Amino acid sequence: MTDEPSKNQAPNSDSQGGSDAKLGAAGSAAPLLALKGLDKRFGATHALKAVDLVFEAGEVHAIVGENGAGKSTLIKLLTGVYPRSDGEIFWEGKPVALATPHEAIDYGINAVHQEVVLCPHLTVAANLFLGDEKVRFGLLQHGEMVREGQKILDEIGFKIAAAALLGSLTIGQQQLVATARAATRGTRFLIFDEPTAYLTRQETTQLFALIGRLKAKGVTIVYISHRLEEVFQLADRVSILRDGQLVSTQRVSETNEEKLITGMIARTIEQIHYKET
Repeated sequence: MTDEPSKNQAPNSDSQGGSDAKLGAAGSAAPLLALKGLDKRFGATHALKAVDLVFEAGEVHAIVGENGAGKSTLIKLLTGVYPRSDGEIFWEGKPVALATPHEAIDYGINAVHQEVVLCPHLTVAANLFLGDEKVRFGLLQHGEMVREGQKILDEIGFKIAAAALLGSLTIGQQQLVATARAATRGTRFLIFDEPTAYLTRQETTQLFALIGRLKAKGVTIVYISHRLEEVFQLADRVSILRDGQLVSTQRVSETNEEKLITGMIARTIEQIHYKET
C-alpha cells in the first residue's frame, strides 16, 4: 500500500457513491474529502471492504448500518486512529495519509464520540481550551478562558456555565461541551457518532441548530445514527454500510425509511415480519 500516491493518479468513478472521487457533485470541483477503495483488515477480519465515498463541503452526510457494519472503523480511519490497509484518501482532490490523529486535526477533521473523552475534574472552560490553554508570563489565564469559553457557548446556543466543573454536568451536557470544543477549533469536517444518545429533547434541539449553522458555513457533517428520523430531518445524503461494504449512497429526498432498513439488513420489512411470526 502506498500512503501518498502520485498526485497525477486519478481515482475511478464510484458506482455506489455516484460521484467521481476527484469531482464534486457538479462535476467541476474536487469534494472536500473522498475515499477510493478504502480497506481495513484486522488479521482475518475484513472490517471495511474497498469503500468508495465522496463527502461534499457544506453537506450533512449520514452513515447508517447495523452494529458491526463498519461505521466505527470508518470513523477511526478518517480521524487517523487506525492506519488503512489499502485504498486512497483525497482531501480537496489531493492524496493524503491521515496516518495520525494529529494529522487529521491539522486538516480540520474532528469527531464527537458517543463516550465523552474530556477531563471531568476540570472546568468546562479548561476543557474547551485543553491543549490550547491561555498562558501569559508562564501563568495559566483561567479567568480569560472562562470569559472566552462562555462567549463560545453563548454564541453556539449551549446553555452551559463555562466556570462549572465538567463532572458536575449531566452526560448530555458533557456531550455538548465536547461538541463545542470540536466545532470551534478550525474544524472543516466534523463526525458525529450517535450524538443524541444521552441528550434531552432541548439539548437535541440545540445540537441540531448548531449543525445547521455549521453547514451554512461550509463545514461538512458526517452524521452516524441508528435514529433514522434524525437522518431524514438533518441529512442531505445517506450512505448505507453492511458487513463492511458500501451498499449505496443516495439523496435523502429520494429514499425512505423502509428502503434504508432493507439496505442495512438485506431483508425487506415484509420478510422481517414473516420471520417474527
